[in-house]
Amino acid sequence: MAALLCAAAAQAETWGSEPTPAGEVLKSMESELARNLSRLKQDRFGPPYFLAYRLHDARRYDVGASLGEFVNDEVDDYRVAYVEARYGGSDIDNTDLNYQGVSAAAPADPAVLSQTFWQLTDQAYKGALSGWLEKKAKRATELVTDVLDDFSIEPSTVAVLFPAPPALDRDKLKGLARRLSEVFRDYPEVHESNASVTAFWARRFLVTSEGTRLLTLAEEMPQEVRAYASTRAEDGMKLEDSFNVSLRSFDDLPPEAELMASARRVASELTALRRAPVQDAAAAPAILDPEMSGVLFHEALGHKLEGQRQRDPRESQVFRDLLGKRIIPDFLSVIDDPTLKAFQGAPLHGSYDFDSEGTPARRAVLVEHGILREFLMSRWPVKGFSRANGHGRSDWRAHPSGRMANLIVEARGAVPPAELERRLLEAILKAGKPYGFLLVGAFGGENPTTRDSAQTLEVRPRLAYRVDAKTGRKTLVRGVKLVGTPLVVLNRILAAGDDIRLSNGFQCGAESGWVPVSQTAPSLLLSEVELQRLPEDRSRPPILPSPLHDRR
Repeated sequence: MAALLCAAAAQAETWGSEPTPAGEVLKSMESELARNLSRLKQDRFGPPYFLAYRLHDARRYDVGASLGEFVNDEVDDYRVAYVEARYGGSDIDNTDLNYQGVSAAAPADPAVLSQTFWQLTDQAYKGALSGWLEKKAKRATELVTDVLDDFSIEPSTVAVLFPAPPALDRDKLKGLARRLSEVFRDYPEVHESNASVTAFWARRFLVTSEGTRLLTLAEEMPQEVRAYASTRAEDGMKLEDSFNVSLRSFDDLPPEAELMASARRVASELTALRRAPVQDAAAAPAILDPEMSGVLFHEALGHKLEGQRQRDPRESQVFRDLLGKRIIPDFLSVIDDPTLKAFQGAPLHGSYDFDSEGTPARRAVLVEHGILREFLMSRWPVKGFSRANGHGRSDWRAHPSGRMANLIVEARGAVPPAELERRLLEAILKAGKPYGFLLVGAFGGENPTTRDSAQTLEVRPRLAYRVDAKTGRKTLVRGVKLVGTPLVVLNRILAAGDDIRLSNGFQCGAESGWVPVSQTAPSLLLSEVELQRLPEDRSRPPILPSPLHDRR
């Protein structure tokens, strides 16, 4: 036992201070939750019927460098306490899609932590009473067509681990960041650049009135290497590019030569983009590479299938009444599976064992051979789905809702990329267009979900190529994004490639905050995509060349 304790202390010293013993933190949270449940009341109102305490205890090391010189090298510790209080009963309580609990920065000392949870509980309880009374009053005037419970009853879960911070070799990580950033010194037309290496360690505590007790590592991918660069074309258009590698352990880092090659690729692409012609708005057949395809499905389908959106009348509810019906071509299926830890040896960003509500993670078949089967469910029931399916997710300061994790697009009858390109040329000629497009990579996307917004999604490709209809010649272009509406763009998919690939490192934002996600998808051929011009931040490029490359 002494040897084990010494080893843990040595590891903690590499980050700075030793973390507060997890057992003491849990005891403090359990004691304060029990005290509030037994004694909390106001006037004729008794205690909440459900109470949950969350604590995220994290530390992060980040080293950044630019052109071979360090710009930051620091370790940060931070803790966030969160309280969710529900008053009434599971049939009707104070919550809705906009509900948020209360949160605050939390101290490390368990005794003072009790004080923090006491203050937050008082605030959350008073808010719950007010919200419940207001909701009951609204029921006298509002029309509710589907009377549904506000909270699903789930078994409690207990999983208590005691993860210690891993060893942190700061000198090694600093050296990698410095050498990676030096690559950009060889590219005079890259105006800004940096490289960073991040190490992250976080414990997630969850204690609820139902008996759930969880202590696990947080969902975020703990290690990352990233390089970013930007420039401006002669016409003033800002151009950006980047790459990242997500890791469970730095022991799994790719060879350094491979990382350097990725940085050089980013610099070379930016240099080429400066000379690429600007693409006008156009509509034509296109191939989307696996990363672009994954982000398209994330935006066009994933957010629309979040369970809570199916019962809120303010939401677009595009797919609410289409269960059991075909919504995409029948050779495609879509699954979300947070239980998957890796794909082809690469760790998945959206993996977890328990969601933010303590429900065990579960594989959800959302679309089976084109037919809609299921939604992404938290503990907020929707019509036809009274139980959670392990997708209630949130960041540290937000209330969980149904969210994506590891989104997987599968295709029957997939063809090799060369065949997909041949079919693209056929589609271009059939459409009578002079060219089509190849869209590579993605910087992310957007898609409004509320009914008062046009349901126009957009995905910004990292690179766009114009493909000549007769010769197949590819010409790099710039300045466009893909736009469309979900039901139209998804049903323009003609075929899929057999080149399924993982897109990792994305963070997805919604009402429940930012959560890590991944997409696994093949290349897709679409009969038509619409490209629109990007909003532009045009400024004059630098007047003088970089002093590192001034040859005069």
